[in-house]
Amino acid sequence: MRPKAVVLLTLVLAFVSVADAAGPCPLMLISGTAESDAIVVTFRHGGKVPIRQLEFNCTPLRSQAHKPQNGRCREDNALFYPGGEYTVRYTYPGGKREPVRVSVKSVTFLDGTIWRPTKRQPCRVLSIRAPK
Repeated sequence: MRPKAVVLLTLVLAFVSVADAAGPCPLMLISGTAESDAIVVTFRHGGKVPIRQLEFNCTPLRSQAHKPQNGRCREDNALFYPGGEYTVRYTYPGGKREPVRVSVKSVTFLDGTIWRPTKRQPCRVLSIRAPK
């Protein structure tokens, strides 16, 4: 193979991997339910590379503007395979049982690539309401 062809092939493969990382949302948030002590989120991994770390924004729907109470909704050491449907569970932000908005904050793939939603490539947002 010629040196120019090798360089061209390398550039094309690099561009494809970067374009895939900047592609549409790799997660489909399917459902969110409220339990007495936690929220439960079910999602499907629609990407091509396993997910190593996953982080959601978990914000009370009625949070005061001057007092943000984002909860820790994160899977630090995970392994979610493409095509799988998964369920994760988190305590209520601030420990208070109230309606919560859940959105994707970041996805870190096994190869180290990090994907974050943008205005052009958003992910679905869930509103989870605690039963009365």
